[in-house]
Amino acid sequence: MLAFIKLRYKLFLVLLVFWFLLALNFRIETIIAGIFICGLITTVASYNVLYTNEGYLYHSIKIRTIIVYVFFLLYEIYKAAFMYIYNLLAHHYEPVVFDIDLDVDDPVLVGIISNSITLTPGTITIDSDNEKFTVTVLTLAKEGATPEELAKPIREKFERLLKQKGDI
Repeated sequence: MLAFIKLRYKLFLVLLVFWFLLALNFRIETIIAGIFICGLITTVASYNVLYTNEGYLYHSIKIRTIIVYVFFLLYEIYKAAFMYIYNLLAHHYEPVVFDIDLDVDDPVLVGIISNSITLTPGTITIDSDNEKFTVTVLTLAKEGATPEELAKPIREKFERLLKQKGDI
């Protein structure tokens, strides 16, 4: 029982902090509901998704990398929003769909990169394949832009930061 709790307490604490950040409410009902729901997610809902009896199914990411990545993502979202507005008003762009073969080997990282692409204005992740580690992206681009040219900024912005893995 102690090994069960020891393996999952970090996940429980992260979920509980996230719960309080979303709720912004510290009444006793919210605290009890948060503990119950986070405990349920930690023990039942995430089994065989995030972990098995042998341990976690993914490699952890350093806290420093996560913090840098979040600030970098916010910067890229704002920068892309202004560029997207400018390009729509000033130029002729066309929608382009292309695939990116990611240089990561963790399905969690593929999910983070896919969501980061979708959060950035002007780009949408249409599909992600966790077995082949590829992402299909829809974006607005100049006529004649090659998939390599379109994939390069995504690799430099998102994939590069997450390739450094380590203990939390």
